[in-house]
Amino acid sequence: NAYLTMLLDTGCLHCDPHPGNLLRTKDGQLCILDWGMTQEVDTDIQYALVEYIAHINSKNYAEIPQDFVNMGFLPADKKDLVEKS
Repeated sequence: NAYLTMLLDTGCLHCDPHPGNLLRTKDGQLCILDWGMTQEVDTDIQYALVEYIAHINSKNYAEIPQDFVNMGFLPADKKDLVEKS
């Protein structure tokens, strides 16, 4: 949850999320280590990710090709190919 919260709240994507990069401090706080591989994610991509997750959770699969376009994974002119598959 920490990595997802960080991505959606701050727009920071930690590109190496594994248990070895997590530390529990003496006061019980979560400390994320190894900031060498991070990427800033634009607000429009953050919203597109939230919409994608909502469509998956609600089983609204017809919207997923547009989600792929909104996230930059699919060119808009190829959306119909995904919709037909």
